[in-house]
Amino acid sequence: MRRALLIAVLSALAVASVAQAQAPPLRAKVASCVSGPQAADRAVVFTASMPSIKGTRRMWIRFDLLARPGLAPDFAAVRVPGLGVWKKSAPGRSAGFVFTQRVQALTAPGAYKAVVHFRWYGRGGTLLRSARRETPICKQPDQRPDLRAGPLTATAGPLPDQATYSLALSNDGRTAAGAFDVLLSVAGPDQPAQRVADGLAAGARRTVTFVAPRCLPGSSVRFTLDARGEVDEVTEGDNIVTRPCPFAS
Repeated sequence: MRRALLIAVLSALAVASVAQAQAPPLRAKVASCVSGPQAADRAVVFTASMPSIKGTRRMWIRFDLLARPGLAPDFAAVRVPGLGVWKKSAPGRSAGFVFTQRVQALTAPGAYKAVVHFRWYGRGGTLLRSARRETPICKQPDQRPDLRAGPLTATAGPLPDQATYSLALSNDGRTAAGAFDVLLSVAGPDQPAQRVADGLAAGARRTVTFVAPRCLPGSSVRFTLDARGEVDEVTEGDNIVTRPCPFAS
């Protein structure tokens, strides 16, 4: 439902046609594709151009937006105010017609492209020719954080049957992760959680340390990142991590 609501607020901004001293090519392209953490930061600009042909009195261009949200396998048409309608050149334009269409507030993750239709009309509104082109794809990457577990090190102590475990963490996502807990399990029981109270910025690294029972050589220890599910991540499936016991004897 959240994605559908965001798609519904996409807006279109048309830029007026441009006269060309030399005939422009028949082309549909992505002029710019901008991503960012907020919907207002994300936009795509499509540009279409068409040359005049013999007998042309007027040229028409129409942009239809296609979107592939998230992990959806296929593109589907999206209804957006300002798109899906014909843009018309001034009568009698001699060289060609260029039109630019901007679409804002794109959802992420997702991918966007435009199907552009062209028509040439002659005297009396006679259709002389029609054509269709697709633009390249504007990809909007997932902006959520992504917590990852790195190397594990351990030292004996402070008590003879204890060890100090240090696990490296990173946020490989594009935005900051808020506060979260990390759990350690040694030989079954969970140890008291370590709280990363100030979260983890995008691209940042952190080490969490536990004092817990010393693991037996050949056994394993288990860490659970974001144990309470407080962080909405790109990938949730890698938050439970098993590491070999770091002690050889």
